[in-house]
Amino acid sequence: MISLLIVNYRSAALAADAIRSARAATNAPLQIVVVDNSVDSAEAAALQPLADVVITPQTNVGYASAINLGRRSCDAQTLIVSNPDVVFAAGALDRLHDALTEAAVGGPALYWDDAHEWMLPPADLNSTIEKLDEVLATRAHNWFEQRDRRRIRKRLAFWSIDRITEVKALSGAVMAIRADDFDAVGGFDERFRLYFEEIDFLRRMTDRGRRIVYVPGAKCRHLYNQSAGQDSAAAGAAYAQSELQYLEKWSGPFAARLLKRLERAPHVPEPLRLQGPIVLEDTNVLVEVSPLPTFATAAGHFPRTNRVDLPAEVWTSSGAQPLYYRVVPGIKSTA
Repeated sequence: MISLLIVNYRSAALAADAIRSARAATNAPLQIVVVDNSVDSAEAAALQPLADVVITPQTNVGYASAINLGRRSCDAQTLIVSNPDVVFAAGALDRLHDALTEAAVGGPALYWDDAHEWMLPPADLNSTIEKLDEVLATRAHNWFEQRDRRRIRKRLAFWSIDRITEVKALSGAVMAIRADDFDAVGGFDERFRLYFEEIDFLRRMTDRGRRIVYVPGAKCRHLYNQSAGQDSAAAGAAYAQSELQYLEKWSGPFAARLLKRLERAPHVPEPLRLQGPIVLEDTNVLVEVSPLPTFATAAGHFPRTNRVDLPAEVWTSSGAQPLYYRVVPGIKSTA
């Protein structure tokens, strides 16, 4: 048996798609538990017919608290914690479930599109060293360029993984967690209302000597930030607050505040704005598209033709938010 735990925030239509795809993605008995943080009876009512349990807190308790609250209603040893903006491919839940025979936590391969051609990047651990690297990149352009090249190499290595592999970090969009291990570390730290809760959780797992694995055979589409991103200003403030809390917890208050004081807005050349098809001279390239002009996070695509069109579902999900693209030459597909 598998328990799928979804935290919904004003995204009932997306959550409904996630539930329907999950039921089609497994042969195992599946329990659906939804914690609805919307504080909106219409949202909860839309999900009631699709879920086994719908929990409706009186206020938005935050993501971490909602996971802990929903866990109490989950009956299976395999918990799959998911954002609402996910669509599971056939067999995805079963492959994640099977991976937990030798690991405490497993994460799938995440894609931006239905065809699974736009790959989402690996997660960062956000250690003190990684944050210092990021801060230095905001203060020196040469460092920014070197860090950018290192991150591209890291993405390429991640996208080339074709078997279950132990990793230090996973995206919080979808994580399969062994229930006993979830309970042993005390669940999620409820100080993190949104962002950084999954990395904090995974670091506590690692400290207990538990294995975390990436499961590339389990595929999911993730339209990322569809619920949190509805209010970009609030999401940005939540990110900044959670990052500071995370750094204070894992790097110490002095280092956390020093790093944040040293950080600057990075100066980068004006990126290319994506407004239509990308026409290429050579297909031995990597095409990256990002909502950020720094390409700090970016979806990657290995083209098979000289014309690259961003899928309709990605355009729709981006809304009015600008998207940027770049072409990294001399790279052959990792697939």
